[in-house]
Amino acid sequence: MNELRSRAATAASILSALGAAALALGSTSVAQAQAAGQMKSLSHNIHAVNDLDTTLAFYRDVFGLDGRANDFANPAVPLLTNAPGVTLRMSMLSLPGGPRYELTHFKGLERQPGIAKYTDPGAASVVLYVRDLDAVVVAAKKAKAPIVTTGGAPIHVMTAIGHARSIVIRDPDGYFLQLVEEAPPAGAPAGAIHRATLAFTMEDAAATQRFYTGMMAVPLAGPTEFKRDADLAKLYGAPETVEFRKLSGMLPPGTVVEFTEFRGVPRTKFHLRVRDPGAAAMAINVDNLEGMVAQMKAAGVNLISANGELVDFGNGVRNIFVEDPNGLNLELIYRPAAPPAAAPAAPPAR
Repeated sequence: MNELRSRAATAASILSALGAAALALGSTSVAQAQAAGQMKSLSHNIHAVNDLDTTLAFYRDVFGLDGRANDFANPAVPLLTNAPGVTLRMSMLSLPGGPRYELTHFKGLERQPGIAKYTDPGAASVVLYVRDLDAVVVAAKKAKAPIVTTGGAPIHVMTAIGHARSIVIRDPDGYFLQLVEEAPPAGAPAGAIHRATLAFTMEDAAATQRFYTGMMAVPLAGPTEFKRDADLAKLYGAPETVEFRKLSGMLPPGTVVEFTEFRGVPRTKFHLRVRDPGAAAMAINVDNLEGMVAQMKAAGVNLISANGELVDFGNGVRNIFVEDPNGLNLELIYRPAAPPAAAPAAPPAR
């Protein structure tokens, strides 16, 4: 319980700072009333890998995260991923103070690995807040992790909660990991990582808001103006002249998410099939899945799953993969409510 309170307080302070910045610079907003469905919670983050054992070893050796590989034999996986004959081996990692992190290794079909630049729409990263950045960087270099940050060493950057040392690296599949050194609050999880958030690169702020806020009722806010920050540009491995603006919000039950739009640098939308190594996704629990998907279909959203239809995943669960405006894959999930607990039996009459 103390850990949950600590996470909530930290997230609240971040969003408070982001909200103040948005008000100071002028915020974009989209009414939520028109959303046919609503996000209930973030189920987990997803990252398709080239070889599951290699990627699991990386996260274990660098961050101390232990994961177990499992064959996932659900026969609906080929329909969900629109990949007839595909099989899935996966591992679900628990990020301390953050979301679950699913590593997926698809087999049985050809795959086409892809690697994005940080400034490309559709690029995805996990932001890991660590106690000892230097120790983690030493471990990452020992694991031969590519360094994205210009100069190859941690730098000081301005974050939503003040200055911090940070660096961006890639995991074995090219997935971005931003490491931020931060003293953990009381009650934070033990280990190298004490909390985690999500960050994505967007193509256009207005389109991203229309999708997430207008169709999924996820409040996102941020300044309309672009700005320059030479330190952040260096962090992302981008030219110092690049301009950017951000949208931020909270994915229930408590994961901060940030979208960044870049300007003044060549960009290529990054979109991979669900099975391709390097593909990123979010799995999101929603209500009124049918209404949400119907609204998305009418708006021209790419419905990835077979025939653009909902998939019966068993036990009343239905899901579908769609593509957001930036090229990111999203698994939308409806889970039936748990049946109410049976009332205790009445005591026998005397």
